[in-house]
Amino acid sequence: MKATNTNSSFSYLIIGSGRVARHLGYYLHLLNQHFETWDRSQDPHALARKVAKSSHVLLAISDSALLGFYRQHLAGHEKVLVHFSGAHHFDDMIAAHPLMTFGPELYDLSFYQKVHFTVTGADSLKEAIPVFTNPFSVLPPEQKARYHAYCVLGGNFVTLLVTKMLQGFSEMNIPVEAAHLYVEKILANTFQNPTQALTGPLVRKDVDTVKTNLAALSEDSYLPVYEAFLKTHWPDYPRK
Repeated sequence: MKATNTNSSFSYLIIGSGRVARHLGYYLHLLNQHFETWDRSQDPHALARKVAKSSHVLLAISDSALLGFYRQHLAGHEKVLVHFSGAHHFDDMIAAHPLMTFGPELYDLSFYQKVHFTVTGADSLKEAIPVFTNPFSVLPPEQKARYHAYCVLGGNFVTLLVTKMLQGFSEMNIPVEAAHLYVEKILANTFQNPTQALTGPLVRKDVDTVKTNLAALSEDSYLPVYEAFLKTHWPDYPRK
């Protein structure tokens, strides 16, 4: 995808072909911003030409590939270099991590514009991507690893847990709609009152119910997950 019109003097080059790259490109397209793309399936010689024409290079590639790609292709170029890693910071590059999950379906403009970014290596998001007017926070480099760990805990792990619940409910013919309402209300209550939202046997200190839960999961790979939450939230649980 390449925008044909532009309403700014900036020219963006998106490196990568994964979900983040697709969503970035579509966001720029919706903003009517000129951009080009390059990924490993394209002519390697085209990369240098596209970098030369760009003002901003947006590195939507894996964290492990960032430093090597920079050293091989971008070091010494007078470009604004932006990556989207939540966990890492590199000198000479701005980190602009979108606090969002990007699925296979593209979003609409109003949604993209609400996505919060955490910026490291610059004082504002506009220094990284001038056309984006999104809300942002500035994060010191030394806090990035912990910040991203929280993202994984509250985002990726929640996805795994809900998926596990849905799989189990499906085997019991419990409808997805019922689970949706349940999880939706849990999240609403949590954001409204984080310290009071938790319910269930760990809050009630219900030894018998926890014992029953553990027995039901005795042959399940998620038993250690339950036990980890138990150890964290109820370390004095009487196991015997």
